[in-house]
Amino acid sequence: MTKEFGIPEPVGELLHSRGITTLDQAQEFLYPHLSMLPSPDRMKDMDKAVTCIINACNEQQPIFIHGDYDVDGISATALLISFFTEIGQRAYYYIPNRLKEAYGLSFASIDRLLAQCPGQGGVLISVDCGITAVEEVGYARHQGLRVVITDHHEAPEQLPLADAILNPKQPGCTFPCSFLSGVGVAFFLLIALRRAMGLSLNLKKYLDFVALGTVADVVPLQGVNRILVRSGLEVISSKHRLGVDFLCRKSGLTGREALSEDISFRLAPRMNAGGRLGNPSKGVELLLAETATNAQMLAEQLETMNLARKQLEASALAVLQENYQEQLSAQSSSIILYHPDCHVGVLGILASRLVDRCGRPVLVFSDDVQNASVLRGSGRSIQGINLYHALEECAASIEQFGGHAMAVGLSVRRENLSQFKRDFDEQIKRMILMIENRVHTTVDYFLPNANMLSTSFANALQMMQPFGEGNHEPCLLLAEQHLLRTRSRNGHLLFQLQGGEGVLPGIGFNLAEEFFDCPQRANLIFHLKRSWFKGVERTQIQALELHRPDRDSST
Repeated sequence: MTKEFGIPEPVGELLHSRGITTLDQAQEFLYPHLSMLPSPDRMKDMDKAVTCIINACNEQQPIFIHGDYDVDGISATALLISFFTEIGQRAYYYIPNRLKEAYGLSFASIDRLLAQCPGQGGVLISVDCGITAVEEVGYARHQGLRVVITDHHEAPEQLPLADAILNPKQPGCTFPCSFLSGVGVAFFLLIALRRAMGLSLNLKKYLDFVALGTVADVVPLQGVNRILVRSGLEVISSKHRLGVDFLCRKSGLTGREALSEDISFRLAPRMNAGGRLGNPSKGVELLLAETATNAQMLAEQLETMNLARKQLEASALAVLQENYQEQLSAQSSSIILYHPDCHVGVLGILASRLVDRCGRPVLVFSDDVQNASVLRGSGRSIQGINLYHALEECAASIEQFGGHAMAVGLSVRRENLSQFKRDFDEQIKRMILMIENRVHTTVDYFLPNANMLSTSFANALQMMQPFGEGNHEPCLLLAEQHLLRTRSRNGHLLFQLQGGEGVLPGIGFNLAEEFFDCPQRANLIFHLKRSWFKGVERTQIQALELHRPDRDSST
């Protein structure tokens, strides 16, 4: 591989360690192309979905898009609205308000969607939701609608009686990628529609939507998803869409290409802010904006909402801290927290923050403002622990739940919370016994010396992008390094390290205290990254861990 593709030997070894053991596999991984995508026909019910939608178009009936309030659902909604608008087909959308409405399809949300174009029949297409909506789909069909479900969440035993269900996780589906995002499923529907309708549209321009939703929903960036996101990042970087352009500007992404981590930490939180604070349509409006004035205004509104979200998150974390520490001290297998006044829009992000701190699954509950007897919760997990399966085993004490391995939403009756806590923690404890140590760092490559640290090596590592779930950024190890010009700033460690081409800048987030407790020479676990300072690209070290050279560690 190193000879064939002109890559440094460590990169070849990194690829091999991830199961890429042939030149053909390396070609597909390093140079993914849209021509490598599988046929949409391999997805169960695709022919039924296409026929249903084309019949509605031929009969000049409206298309109703029912989305979800996270980035995946927002992106999928904007994707379908953009496509149908471009081909001249009437399309309407609705996204529930997470503060006032239930997740996914509901009788009320279907009524609100139909009110936009009443009495004309049509097709209801759900995106990023619907796979559990048995009664709701029946209600929609009773209203005279044909129903096409596009979803990617775990499929229950009883499926809705829809006209077509597109979900690679449903029984009998032979699509080669079972871990698509919601917007990924919707994109394959468009590929099939384009062919069936004989259209010449270039669908690549829509892949910015797909990249946003796929990365934000933390699905594995492998196989099909890797192809979609790699191309989608190119589209985002081209800034051809006004809404995405102004979102990038607000996020500080100017003068350089976008990376997957930019979606995770910059773009997605801003897009999510509207949904978290009860105004999910702002994200769709931004992605669909047709004028620079409108796009700029919407980007600024989302920026303001994101700042408000951060304040809500910080105040809730302060309230939860004591209970959180108690459960840590008790060495619980999971962390389950309840804050009666916590804004429900930040439950998921609170759970995610706490998972990063404690390395175990976390659920955070708050009161349901619509039903005083019910608590609403959101959960995030760690590698190896399937939250959805854990909740399945606790179904007797749960009112409603949905999601996938890494993220779930649920509701529990107030009087059942204690029983649920016991049941859930027992399930997590059982799962943990089946996997390795919960918190550990796997070093991908042990560099013999710092002379290998160079711009060319950093660029070669970037050929493994996009990094994310299922394709983590390589962790490198250098032993007994002398860090230069070390200093602390807001608890972060700033330093320099002599590399093969000169001195490299380095940063270790929240590592200042840990470093100054160590001797000057330390074993350094790090990412080698491209970074930008005042518009100038540079190679930077991001320290992850620092250890004493003589430390007895199983890392």
